[in-house]
Amino acid sequence: MIERRLNTMPTAVLGAVTSVTGSQMKVRLSEKPEVDHRDGHAARIGGMLKVPGLDREVLGRVTEVELEELTGRYLLVVDLIGEISDGRFRRGVSHHPLPASPAFAASEDDLHVIYNHPSLFDIRVGTLYDSADQAAYVQIDDLLGKHFAVVGSTGSGKSCTVALLISSILNAHPNAHVLMLDPHNEYARAFGDKAEVLNVNNLQLPLWMLDSEEAVRVLVVGGSAAERETQAMILRDTILRARRHYAGDAPGSSSITVDTPVPYRIADLIRFINEAMGRLDKPDTTMPYLRLRSRLESLRADRRFSFMFAEGLDAPDTLADVLGRLMRIPVNGKPIAILDLSGVPSDVTDVVVSLCCRLIFDFAVWSKRDEMPPVLIVCEEAQRYVPAHPDSGFDATARVITRVAKEGRKYGLSLALVSQRPSELAPEALSQCGTIFALRMGSEVDQKFVARAVADAARGMLASLPSMPTQQALVSGEGVRLPMRIRMDDLAPEHRPSSEGAAFSTEWQTDLTDGVLREQGIRRWRMQARQP
Repeated sequence: MIERRLNTMPTAVLGAVTSVTGSQMKVRLSEKPEVDHRDGHAARIGGMLKVPGLDREVLGRVTEVELEELTGRYLLVVDLIGEISDGRFRRGVSHHPLPASPAFAASEDDLHVIYNHPSLFDIRVGTLYDSADQAAYVQIDDLLGKHFAVVGSTGSGKSCTVALLISSILNAHPNAHVLMLDPHNEYARAFGDKAEVLNVNNLQLPLWMLDSEEAVRVLVVGGSAAERETQAMILRDTILRARRHYAGDAPGSSSITVDTPVPYRIADLIRFINEAMGRLDKPDTTMPYLRLRSRLESLRADRRFSFMFAEGLDAPDTLADVLGRLMRIPVNGKPIAILDLSGVPSDVTDVVVSLCCRLIFDFAVWSKRDEMPPVLIVCEEAQRYVPAHPDSGFDATARVITRVAKEGRKYGLSLALVSQRPSELAPEALSQCGTIFALRMGSEVDQKFVARAVADAARGMLASLPSMPTQQALVSGEGVRLPMRIRMDDLAPEHRPSSEGAAFSTEWQTDLTDGVLREQGIRRWRMQARQP
């Protein structure tokens, strides 16, 4: 709790209380306030009022403004949020105001008591939208320890909000451990030299790291449902043989399962498929084996999949290196790893996400809890990986992210879900997010979905979601002292994500007269090498 700096008394009555319920009161204004005065700010949506009592002041936030036809005066509907007593703010109301009590605009000192920096471990993210002098902070342990979500329509400032939040965390905690899943290569420039950017050109995720469900997703294609199931059975058997063959007589090799993260060689996998196929008596039963072998060989030859299928004479055990890079252990001055998924073939993107999240979760489960550093996983476009409708995505990806949401905090794992369509996000995942940053949102379906996820105290503020300007957000939940509407701080242009649309009016003013652009684009296309 924060003590009041100055014990100032209100100077002008704004209005009078006309009615009180358990959670609300109504205030009739004495006269129309001046819009450029503090009273004018308090009398609009989101403004803060107070009603003094004998030993405390009750505070509330304006959620509706009505015009009484008989009196011609404004009537404010105010949600009660807490009290200031003995110079300290407390949530909840123990003594409700009575009708006819005078109401005042909350002063800057009152706002300071409510919102000011309560701890050295909290981070500033912006200012109150109706009080540019009052900084807005989030409580980092509650924010990360109980997960958070950032939701908002395209163009509302969602990507910049995410970049600002993560940058503020990294500035305060240079030895953080953050993994960001970046589907469109937006965030590489946002964090400068604090980030290691991982992509298909510099990170190998060999086939042997996949568990059986992920391997089936990649390798089993084509044929009837019955044939695909047969292919899956063959694949599981041959992967198990390949893992045990690689391990040889090493201690514990007899306990290896199909999902144990032990390396194996793709050449051995193909050899075991051929051997099993050669033992068949009827040629018509070989089709599942042929399809599997053909799929393996085609992916090995496809440059786009080299990050998963390229291997030399051996299959080195690189699990520790991959985990270290994903989890930033050691940090080495780069506390965030950005996994650029833009170069990953679309048919295996969900498998890559599943693999990376599962590796981190399983490592956390099997590590000593007092030695495992907390890790934050930021999932951009989360609705792609944790969809509301199970048929829309890969079950394993949704399952592991949902498991992180439900169980991750026990193992030091935090989750940030970022989505422009929260209604398409699995409710069980979003419901685990203790803090919600809601930006402008035009879809009524999305608004209703968010309304079910935010704290009751914030629901009166949700009516402003469709009309909020860019860079403003409603913040509610465990990470803030009270639900609040804030203006996010500005990001320097060089630290903004690459999420802006094309500037048509500028770009279409000049002509492109040479063929360099075409030649370079075609060359990178053929070489499957994206421009950094």
